[in-house]
Amino acid sequence: MVVNEGQVGEAVRRDSPWWRGYNWDAEDRDLRNVKASGISYDPRPLTDLADHGLYMLYGPRRVGKTVSVKRAIEALLAQGVKPLQIIRVTVDGWPPSRLRMLYDHVVRVQTSSVGDATRYWFIDEITACKGDWWSVIKNLRDNTAFGADCVVLTGSSNAGLDEAIKALAGRRGHATNPDRVLLPMDFRAFCSCLGIDLPSVQGVRADELRSSESRDLWLSLIPYTEDLVGAWAAYLESGGYPQAVADWRRGNAVSPSTIQAVWDVVRGDALTTGMTEAELGGVLDGMATRLASLVNMSDFAREAGIGVVSLDTRMRSLISAFLAWRCPRADAKGVPDPGKQGKLYFLDPLIARLPHLVHGRPPIDITRMSEQQLGVALLEWNETVRSGSVRSAQWVTHHRGSKSNEIDFAGRCADTRVRAVPVEGKYVSGGWRQEALVIANSTLGEGILATRDITDVTLGEPVWAVPAPFVALALNSYRR
Repeated sequence: MVVNEGQVGEAVRRDSPWWRGYNWDAEDRDLRNVKASGISYDPRPLTDLADHGLYMLYGPRRVGKTVSVKRAIEALLAQGVKPLQIIRVTVDGWPPSRLRMLYDHVVRVQTSSVGDATRYWFIDEITACKGDWWSVIKNLRDNTAFGADCVVLTGSSNAGLDEAIKALAGRRGHATNPDRVLLPMDFRAFCSCLGIDLPSVQGVRADELRSSESRDLWLSLIPYTEDLVGAWAAYLESGGYPQAVADWRRGNAVSPSTIQAVWDVVRGDALTTGMTEAELGGVLDGMATRLASLVNMSDFAREAGIGVVSLDTRMRSLISAFLAWRCPRADAKGVPDPGKQGKLYFLDPLIARLPHLVHGRPPIDITRMSEQQLGVALLEWNETVRSGSVRSAQWVTHHRGSKSNEIDFAGRCADTRVRAVPVEGKYVSGGWRQEALVIANSTLGEGILATRDITDVTLGEPVWAVPAPFVALALNSYRR
């Protein structure tokens, strides 16, 4: 379909209501829904925008990227930036050539009155453009005043991001941490939204989970064990999508409408990449069945009724949409070995529960769900210390020694590349010492057993028992 400048201009006017000079934020549906949700959640991934910076904000759909953009726009207007200097438009499905038309029309016609003043561009869902959109952005940064503007690009797909980041190298201006991710809320934010009264928690590095400072933290959290265990169980039911958390706060359950909305997102992303709904159901069901286990892709493909190559393509689509992630096997130094069997996890508990909630499959055992979210907490920690880590299957890995002792997570820290403390998820309230032998008898020798509610951090012992919610809370609380 041929699109002219008038249609592009109409899209920009629709998505930039502050141009009309009225109290737009009071009428904005997204911002109204946030206020009505009953939870206080404001991750603010766009608080420190530099005038000439080029930022990429990515993550799954329905986690609040659009709300974050609108809050950033509110802040710019409050700082005195003129409305016409701020441009927002959603470009989902656009061909890249239309981005050039967008820039020319907005600068030459719609915002010509601001002259050479810095413009703030918020271009939503750019990763859904149909082609090499980064080539157009690169050209505009190199050859027009767009190179001196502040640009925020958002996307819900990992596909093409590596090529985009390479193409835009040296064109990011004065942006600090130009690549940013917004995922479903972590356990720390979930506890805050539920109003759980917790002490101030000093975050812990993934390679310091057995340090003396960490030991003090584990001991200090013992009085809060019941509260945290209850919150962890709730988190494993609701997940971290803001609307699901709001539902849970109101009624201890995720509403059917929220489940349907999340399922529609997953289904929509799958259909966009060429996956049929039947294939999607088979892949999700197969993942849920194999969660926390080594995955034989040939068996998985046969069960799903598709070829191995097709299955790998389908899995890549889910991973690109920030719905699932791979946990590869690592060698003795923590370096991933792609030739060995890996594991597959979902990125959020609600996504993991879709086969049960939508297709009526058996529910996933809480032990396996707890293991999944411990891995996600490690992913999030690595993203904190090195931007872009969540898109890489390099840092959170599993270990399998010569005695076939498989340890759930034994990766490396993305910033220093030193080995993280091994973590084995065993959601138990008793008999933990027998479970700890998996780590103690391995070539790694020491680590953390993430239990349900047992804390035992005896000095000199090779394995400490620490409740899974303690570990997740400490990792989520870490700040550089």
